[in-house]
Order: sequence, then C-alpha cells, then structure tokens
Amino acid sequence: MSGLFLFIHILSVVVFYPGGQGITETIGTISFEYPLKTRKEVFFMIDKLGSQYISMPLQQSVARKSDMKETATAKDVFQKGETISKETVPHAGIRSGEAVSGKDAEIKTDKNGLPLLETPKQAVKTLVPGLGYAEFPQVSPDGKKVLFNVVGNYTTSQMFIMDKDGGNLKSLFTGETVTPQSFSDLMKRCDGKTDEQGTWSHDGRHIFFRTNENGTFGIAEYDVKTGERTLLLHDPNMNLKHPVETEEGYIVGYGGAPGEKYKTSEKFSDIFLGDPDKGTYKMLTHSDGSVAYKHPSEMDGMILAHKEPKGGETEYSDLVKIDPKTGEETNITNTPQADERHPFYNEKIDLIAYHSDETGDKNLWLMTPGGKHKCQLTFYGKAAQSPCWSPDGKKIYFVKKLDNQAEGEPFYNRKADIRVMDVKDALKDLAAQAKDRIKDLKSSGASESLIEKAREDYDNYKHILKRYE
Repeated sequence: MSGLFLFIHILSVVVFYPGGQGITETIGTISFEYPLKTRKEVFFMIDKLGSQYISMPLQQSVARKSDMKETATAKDVFQKGETISKETVPHAGIRSGEAVSGKDAEIKTDKNGLPLLETPKQAVKTLVPGLGYAEFPQVSPDGKKVLFNVVGNYTTSQMFIMDKDGGNLKSLFTGETVTPQSFSDLMKRCDGKTDEQGTWSHDGRHIFFRTNENGTFGIAEYDVKTGERTLLLHDPNMNLKHPVETEEGYIVGYGGAPGEKYKTSEKFSDIFLGDPDKGTYKMLTHSDGSVAYKHPSEMDGMILAHKEPKGGETEYSDLVKIDPKTGEETNITNTPQADERHPFYNEKIDLIAYHSDETGDKNLWLMTPGGKHKCQLTFYGKAAQSPCWSPDGKKIYFVKKLDNQAEGEPFYNRKADIRVMDVKDALKDLAAQAKDRIKDLKSSGASESLIEKAREDYDNYKHILKRYE
C-alpha cells in the first residue's frame, strides 16, 4: 500500500512519497508514518507544544482539478515542490486559511479554521453543459420549465428554455432545438441583440426580460403562447434591469444612469418599481453613488436585494429588505467580512437562498428570513451562484462557473453551466458530514472554540432540514 510519510523534526517537516524527494519547512518535533488509503483518512500530525501533537482529519476536503477517486496514493494528492508550513497547515493550533496548495491539490479550511465539508455530489445534477457562459436560471410557476440565458459577447445574450430535467432545450424566441453544435450558429444570427435575465409572471403566461433593442436597457414582456414581445418600460437616460413581477402586478428591478464607456452599463444602481400598464417607474432607493442595489426579488410583500459598496475600502455586499411603500430598508445579514448576493425567497419552505463567500469561495447558502439560522450548501472551489427555487422548494437551480478568468479577460469568455440540487438530499448529506466533523475535531484535540463552531453549523443543518421532514 502506498503511504504518506510525514516526518516532523525540530527544524523541519519532510514529506515523502514513493519515487519522490522530500520537501522541508520548520514546524515541530515528532515523527510518524500514516498510510494514505482514502480522502477521509488523510491526517496531518503537527507538534503544538513540543511534546504533544494534534491530528486534524481533512475529511473530504481534498479538491482536485478532476474528481478524485475514493482511493488514491500519496503521489495523487501531493505534488513535488509543494510547501507545507505553519501558515498553510490547518488545525486547532495553527492559524486558519488555505492549507496545502499545489498543481493538483487544494486542502481548505474556512475563515475560522474549520475544515470545509464537501459538496453533496449525489444531490447535484448538471443540466446544461457546453454552451459557454450560461446564467440566470428561472423556473416556471408550474415547475415544469427552466428559463436561462447564455452570453455570447458584450452586446449579445439570448434566452433558452428547457424541461426541468434539462431535456428539450430550445431557443425561447425561435423555438429551434439547440445543441452544443448548433448553438454557435444561432448566436451569430443574434449578434448585437441582448435579451436576458428572464423571469416568469405569476400565472406563467408571460416572461419579463431586459433588452437593448432601443439602446439602453428596457424591460420587455414575452407572451409564451403567442410569441409576441412588447416593450413595457424604457428610458433613454436609464438602464432598467432584472425585472420581477410583484403580487400586485408591478415590476421591480434595478437600474441606473448609463456609464460613460458603455451605454448599457452604469456606475451604480438603485431599485425601481414599474407600472407596466402605464409604462412608468419610480425609484425605491436613492444611492449617492457610494453603494449599488441589485438583483431584487419578493418576500412577503417586501423586496429582497443585495447592497454593494462602490469604490470604498470594502466590496462586501449585504442582503437587505426594502418596504416598497415606504422605502424603509433593513439589513438582514450585516456581515462585514462576507460578500452575500442574489437572494431568492421561497414562500412554501420559508427560506432564502443566496450566494456568499463567507468561507472563502462564492457558494450557495440557505437562511431563515430573520437570519437566525443559515447553512452552506455547496463547497466548490469555483463560484456557484444565482440560485433559483423550484416552486415547491424541493430543488434549487444555479449557475456553476467552471474556470477562473485571467485579469483583463472579457467577462463573456467565462464558462459556466446550469445545475440543479435536490435540497433535502443535500441537507441530509451535509448534516451527516457536519456531525462526523465534530467527532473528528474532538478526537484530534481541537480547540473548544472550533468544536463549538462545528456544533453551531451542525445545529443549523438540523434546523433547516426539519422543514423537509
């Protein structure tokens, strides 16, 4: 059996694997040999006081460029030339942060030093691969259809519709069947046309979306039965985006004055409320340019959105609740060190889905409306974002980015697909992982504060899972 050999001396740590050479870094005073059999059995043994060591199970937190098999050799996990140091090894006695990083392995903790759980892969299915930068999934009121758009370039983005399981993929406007092979030709025919961010009317008969057909972005309506499209709201001095129908039949969205470089972008944005019958709108928020409000949705007659700083010392967004009648605003997350965005409320299950980078990477989270209980759903190394509920609250559709862009590369060159998660299955898996993590922390001699944080996470998983039982 291949083994991971970690020898800890007063001056150095030496990691050996079969056929390779050791690498060194100052840490501690003991030595041991531990065979590597599965991801769950990987341990770092680190000297804390010079006479005792603490073991930290990495659980299933080894994430690779390609999925690891359940069994792996030490050479599969560690790459030659990787550095292991006090700053990069996570356990109760050493500061938190990313652990070992190398060409093919990355072991992480959250900002509290807590080993991360693993995305429940059996609860997630990929629906739309291979189309480029897919984004903004939205589920029809009957739960049978999913709408999304794909960005082609800065001035081109088109909407597509499919069955809830990913089948029967078609162009929304032309009705033609779409495959990865035919997609490029369709987008070329639509060059310069941006029709995106589609959402469903409450009765499922119409789709509201933003369009650049008159220069700046306006809000249009598409009749699902007749195929007719109508421009509802437009202002040449304003970009209006992300339309959502309220229970009263108004359109809530965000928008701002056009930027200097691009007509369809803005320096900052506010939440607006539009009357589609009159073609008028009013602003619900009034930013002075230091913040921007984006991605509104509705919750019990209130407006959910995220509020992001612009040009200040921090770029961390919070989730806010806005009264559409008074404009009164309430911060429902207020987490200075986490960036939370794109809230989406489900009335049936009474939960808010959103994405956050609270533990390091942008991932999906759930939260009770008052913010008392929250839990992380995905633990990807690249962004998972833009969650959308199925009407019954059993599924969450979301965007999974597949690559990290080089600085300066156009945003539309991103690769992302649409995925769906069975929320109950995911919560059951994560609750079990969270429970095991507590046991592992106790057996490893972790600090009581770290164990308490693990207990809090486990309790939150249990609390939210009860809504599905």
